[in-house]
Amino acid sequence: MTNFDEMIKKELAKEASDIDELLASDGGLPDLVAASFKGSMRKWVWMIWGITFAISILMFWCGYKFFIAETFENQVFWGFCTTIIAMAQIALKQWTWIEMSRASMMREIKRLELAVSALSRRGS
Repeated sequence: MTNFDEMIKKELAKEASDIDELLASDGGLPDLVAASFKGSMRKWVWMIWGITFAISILMFWCGYKFFIAETFENQVFWGFCTTIIAMAQIALKQWTWIEMSRASMMREIKRLELAVSALSRRGS
């Protein structure tokens, strides 16, 4: 019985080292961002990043106008504009994060498909 237990422990340790190797190969956030520019939605990602950059400039400009406004009505107007633009920027950045997550999930599914096909070939 101990022979069998030792064999199971060795196999589990081997699988754990394989999983650690896979996790170490993931580069983290910079690789996810770079991969989003190379995927099937790269044109959309470039467009959204450009729009987000333009909206950021507009948001800072509206914030500046808010702080230099001379009347209360102007402050309310520029504050409202800044808030709306900030919400638009948040929505665009949220889309970017969702796209990065989708691309990462698709890569993991493809890795799983390759592993399953390798196992089925080994089993045949």
